[in-house]
Amino acid sequence: MSEPGLRERKRIAAMRRIQDVAYDLFERDGFDAVTIETIAETAEVSPSSVYRYFGTKEQLVLWDEYDPAAFQAFADAVAGHEPLAAMRLAVDAVAATFFKEDRPRIERMVRLAYEVPSIQAVVLQQIQEAGEAIAAIVAGARERDPHELEVQVFASVVVAVVEVGIRHWWQQGFRPDLHEVIDAGLVQVAAGLPLEAAEEPSAPRPSR
Repeated sequence: MSEPGLRERKRIAAMRRIQDVAYDLFERDGFDAVTIETIAETAEVSPSSVYRYFGTKEQLVLWDEYDPAAFQAFADAVAGHEPLAAMRLAVDAVAATFFKEDRPRIERMVRLAYEVPSIQAVVLQQIQEAGEAIAAIVAGARERDPHELEVQVFASVVVAVVEVGIRHWWQQGFRPDLHEVIDAGLVQVAAGLPLEAAEEPSAPRPSR
């Protein structure tokens, strides 16, 4: 993955600073009680700058610089690998570059995303958009139509695995590492989604 230029690094740094301020306010006062104007004043920027960078409070929570890199990593991998294997490679690439370096911020983002209903609604929209992007990448690499059923099913499944993996990670107190949870889900899909019935508890030994 290529490094961003100086201008892009400055933009990302500014957005991170505003986001960190917003997270502090959301965690202290509650998401609904904090306005864009309060965030801007605390971050010492104009409200128009916050709107220009993020658009909405929900997008401010969910923004990160990782999505473009993740899609690019998948596009690079799928050129020479089966799509599911390519997705696993992309997850590993993003995890190696970002997850270990920025875990506290990711945890704050995920916690807010699953605790605030209005953010969850935006997450659902992002899941749909991510599925469309994955379908387009796979279709381009395999000379297929992105609207074909097989392509759509693949894209929907892998995006669902990522979302369920993130939610499971949050439910388990952010353990183990996120990329391990997502990879385990992708492995389960590759194995044909085996799901053995839980073993029934053995009957108590009868007394003599």
